[in-house]
Amino acid sequence: MAHQMPVVTIQCDWNDVIRMPNAEVWISSKKLNENSIHDKLKTTVNQSDGKIKINFTDNYQYVSHGSLNLVIKHMSSSLKVAFISPTKVHKVHEKAILSVSATNENALAVSSCEGDKLLVWDNRTGEVQLDLKGHGGPVYKCRFFPSGIVVLSAGADGSCRIWSAESGINPVTLKGHTMAITDICIIEKGRNVLSVSKDGTAKLWDVGESRCLDNITEGHGQINCCAIGKAFETIDVENVREIGTDNKILIVGCESGLVVCTHIAKREQLFTKKLESACNACTVVDDSAIIGCSDGKIFQLNLKDGSTQKEWHESANPVLSLATLPNQMFVVGRQDGTCTIISLQDSHSAIRVQLTGSDCDGIRDISFNGKWILTGCRDTVVRKYDFNQIPVHFK
Repeated sequence: MAHQMPVVTIQCDWNDVIRMPNAEVWISSKKLNENSIHDKLKTTVNQSDGKIKINFTDNYQYVSHGSLNLVIKHMSSSLKVAFISPTKVHKVHEKAILSVSATNENALAVSSCEGDKLLVWDNRTGEVQLDLKGHGGPVYKCRFFPSGIVVLSAGADGSCRIWSAESGINPVTLKGHTMAITDICIIEKGRNVLSVSKDGTAKLWDVGESRCLDNITEGHGQINCCAIGKAFETIDVENVREIGTDNKILIVGCESGLVVCTHIAKREQLFTKKLESACNACTVVDDSAIIGCSDGKIFQLNLKDGSTQKEWHESANPVLSLATLPNQMFVVGRQDGTCTIISLQDSHSAIRVQLTGSDCDGIRDISFNGKWILTGCRDTVVRKYDFNQIPVHFK
């Protein structure tokens, strides 16, 4: 079942402009394979109380607005759209962001950029704490361990590195891939981690002994993304160095469009699913895998058998990033700078929340730490959004 709604976008600095009298902001709607319809919202001043009023064309209905949000209804589709402005904008890098991660244990964030920088910084102030040096080239992915004081990074040099987010020490380097690493996953507390590469392998690593335990997936060509889900079968694992894999599955998305799901402990392939274009990003929401593709399509696949549960094809713009949110929601970042929150619940099929701020620069990575959503953008900026601004719109 394909869910097709128009994509409604707004001028990136809308939240500043609508506070000014007699100002204009562009707003645009586009249905797939149709031309965009451009409109303007205009602000006027009420003569009675001197307050600013927001006026729309007949294509939209004003619903509400607050300090960081504007809610409208697209009349012809009945789509409700809430535009959310970032709470903070951090410019800790000078080049385009590649990856970002925030921990819920403290106020730290870690991010990487095309300038081969890997930085640990305070996501409240933007103050850089550590410059982690050691990778030979750009870092494509960086993630915090659950402890919030250890970082896993990987990238073009084919290595995974473990860092102390407190001291910057790199005690462990995992080597074995023959090409660039494109994505990483941490299993439970992090005794074991997974990495996927352009060399076509998904490797399971023993962090404590700095060695590869096994190839979980191989032989399907370049792998672009990976995610961990919960298996429907738990088995006994004999290897004491393999912790937490007994009930885990690995989902990988390939450049060929193939999605492969494997029971990690059993080393058994559970299903494959061939999609029409490259799989750029994936995440797990409950018992479903969400796959974002280079043709703009998003798929919800059943983790039992790989069957398609839902399909969204609202934009032809490539999906670059995905992240799971509570209450069956996920957020998708695209190459055109749109960053959209979608709910899996059928009752919310006509609701979209747009995280705004990017002026057509791609959203390379998204992190959610339980309170804040951080987006890493090609425009060198990390934007921080208050998650409490989101659920109120899905009602």
